[in-house]
Formats: sequence, structure tokens, C-alpha cells
Amino acid sequence: MYEKLIMFYQTLLVTEDAVLESPHMMYTTQSLYRKYAFGNYKELIKAISLDAGMLKYLNGEKNTKTAPDENYGREMQELFMVGKGPGSGYTEDDVKSAARVLTGWRINWEQNTQSLFDPWLHDTDPKQFSGFYNNTIITGQTGENGANELDQMLNMIFSTLIYVAK
Repeated sequence: MYEKLIMFYQTLLVTEDAVLESPHMMYTTQSLYRKYAFGNYKELIKAISLDAGMLKYLNGEKNTKTAPDENYGREMQELFMVGKGPGSGYTEDDVKSAARVLTGWRINWEQNTQSLFDPWLHDTDPKQFSGFYNNTIITGQTGENGANELDQMLNMIFSTLIYVAK
């Protein structure tokens, strides 16, 4: 069962060797699947969101306050948590707000299996989400505190999913 769950995560939270071009990154990503196989899915999503391999694969390393990249914010909602298509609930503006929350995360190239937060590249303005997420506003935070916005967004998404599932 353990290996089947690992395989499931490999097909859900996908990265590709050909894109990463780094066995260290691939190993670290694979290690997350194993670490959280029977653990808390929310903790896995946070860990994979900060994983250097995922940052590279879904352009998170290019996501800045002046040029938010929506790729990971979209995949997070569409594939990893909420679903896509009619009735999924979130909006295009939610994808844009998620991208803004995720600005500032970088790959530490000296240790390419780790990420770091660069507060100078983080969008410190408030992020407004739709009625699907109860019109939540994630207040922009400055300095190193900007990294906390990811936790706020994950709490928002997971609490919405619990409510919707009832």
C-alpha cells in the first residue's frame, strides 16, 4: 500500500526529470512523497510548494511581485486540492491572488535541494479571494513575514474544502 501511495503522489504532484535536470532535486521531491505518504496532506502540500524541484518545474522560482506567474497557483487549486471545470468554485482572480501569495520563493542554487524566501521579490499588497473562499483577504506582509502568507492561504483553501465537503 505504501508504494502505491508513493506512485499516486508521483502522478498527482508531478515533476519531470527532463525539466529539473537535477538528480538531487528529483531525490528530494521523491523523499517528500515518502515522508508524507501516510501523513498530513496539508503538510505535504506546503512542503511540495516549497520544494526546489516543484519551484523549478512550475515556474515558482520566476514568480515575483512585478511579474506574478500563475502556473503553480493554478495547479495548486486545479490539480492538487480543489479540482477543475464547472462547479470547482474558485475563480481566475483566485488563481491570480494565489500567484501573488506565492511570490518571493527561490531556489538556493548553492544547495539545489532547498528553497529560500526573498522578501524583496514578494508582493506585500493584500490578496483578495472570491466568495468561494469566503471573500478572504490575506493581508500582505513585509520582510521575512511574507513567507507566512503561504500558511494563511493553505488554511483558507483547506478550511473551504472541509466546508464544501460537508
